[in-house]
Amino acid sequence: MLGKRGYYLLLIAGGISFGTASIFIKVSQMTPGSIAFLRFFIAGLILSFGRIDLRKVVKYSPFGLLLALHMITFIISVYTTTIIDATVLVSTSPFFVILMSPLLDIKVSRRDFLAVATGFLGVVLMNLPFQPSTSLGNFIAVLSAFLIALYTAGLSRVNDDALKATSSIYISSSIFTLPLFLIEGIGEFSVDSALALAGLILLPTLLGHTSIIVASGKVKPQHIETIGLLEPVVATLLAIVFFRQIPTAGEIVGALFVIFSIFMVTTEQKG
Repeated sequence: MLGKRGYYLLLIAGGISFGTASIFIKVSQMTPGSIAFLRFFIAGLILSFGRIDLRKVVKYSPFGLLLALHMITFIISVYTTTIIDATVLVSTSPFFVILMSPLLDIKVSRRDFLAVATGFLGVVLMNLPFQPSTSLGNFIAVLSAFLIALYTAGLSRVNDDALKATSSIYISSSIFTLPLFLIEGIGEFSVDSALALAGLILLPTLLGHTSIIVASGKVKPQHIETIGLLEPVVATLLAIVFFRQIPTAGEIVGALFVIFSIFMVTTEQKG
C-alpha cells in the first residue's frame, strides 16, 4: 500500500500524463469513437492479462459509462476548440465535485467554495471574448468536466482490488464506446495515428486514469480532480512547442486565477 504522499505523487505523475492526451488526439487522424474504444479496450486487456471477469465488468458498468461519455466529449472538444481551452475547461471538474458535495455527502469548507468562485472567474477570463466558432467545443469540454467529476466522486466509495476494478472499468467503457466506433469507423489509420494511440494508452490511460482509480478512497475527490490542473499546464506548454498555439493575455490571467483556486483547495488545513 502506498502512503499518503505516495498517492499524491502517483496522482501528480498521472496529472502530468493527462497533459499529453490532447496532443496525441490532435495528432491522430482517427475518429473519436475509435480512439475512445481502442484505448480503453487495449488498456483493459493489458491490466486484466487477457482474463476478463464479466461479473466485475457489469458491476463497474456505471463507472464505465461515465468514463466513456467523458472521454468522447473530451475528444470532440479537442477537435472543435483549441487545446488550451479544451484542457482548461475540462480541468474545472474539481469545482463540480464541490458544487455536488451536498448530494454526494462530501465534506467541503468555506475555503473550497471561495476556490470555486475564483476558479470559475478564471474560466470566464480565459474564454473572453466568447467566439461562436469555439463556443460549442467549450461547452462540450465543460460537460466532459462534469462527467469526470461524477465519475471520481463515485469511485471514492469503491472498496475493491484496484487492478481488477481498473481493468473492469476500462473494458466496460470500451463496450459503451463500441457503438460509436462502429458508426464512425476507424478514420485514417496512419503511422502517426498508431503512435498517437500507443501514447494515449500508455500515458493518460494506463498511468493517468489508473492513478485516479488507485487513489480513490485514499485521497479526497476534490483533491484528485484539482491535481488534474497539471493537464492544461502541460498541454499548454506542449501546444506551444508542437502547434504554436500561443496563449493570449486573458488566457494567462485566467489560468493564474484557476491555479490559485486549485492552490486554495489543495492546501486547505485539516479541521
